[in-house]
Amino acid sequence: MKSTLLFFLAAVFLYGCGDEQAQTYQAPKESSAPSAMQVPVARPSTQPAEKGFDAKLPEGWTETPGSGMRMVSYAIEGTSIDFYLTSLAMGDVPSNVNRWRGQVGLPPASPEEIEAEAETFQTGGHDLKYIEIYNEEGGKGIIAAIVDLTPQYWYFTAKGFVTELKANAADIRTFLKSIKLENH
Repeated sequence: MKSTLLFFLAAVFLYGCGDEQAQTYQAPKESSAPSAMQVPVARPSTQPAEKGFDAKLPEGWTETPGSGMRMVSYAIEGTSIDFYLTSLAMGDVPSNVNRWRGQVGLPPASPEEIEAEAETFQTGGHDLKYIEIYNEEGGKGIIAAIVDLTPQYWYFTAKGFVTELKANAADIRTFLKSIKLENH
């Protein structure tokens, strides 16, 4: 009995292994009608009154709609700089700066080194921490600013090539200094 069962299983196995043709199946598409479990996702607004601030855009800049976590983005004509604003409930400057340093291929810096490299200035009546992070060897950099609006923090982040960031750093700084906050 055992040998018959083993022979049968071996035959099924060998017969199944010889089938080299791929099998395809079609599954019905999911309904596009919203279900009771689906919740619409709110998108950040790009209108000045709704994003919470207004600022003077430098020549050649265009404000573009935010998406995902971005409240708003900015296109800087003639560059590939990715400049945007996010708002989060965390504002530890050294942790964020070291995260950005890692993104451009630099080792972490001590809180004292970060404090020495960062500049603090006022914008819209609030402190803004400004830092330029450049990896000259790797060619990438980040210019970032953190505005403390406790319990929220705004992060203005410009990522791109070192040459483009340096060429536009003055405009980025001027833009940040021109911010007029609403309801803060």
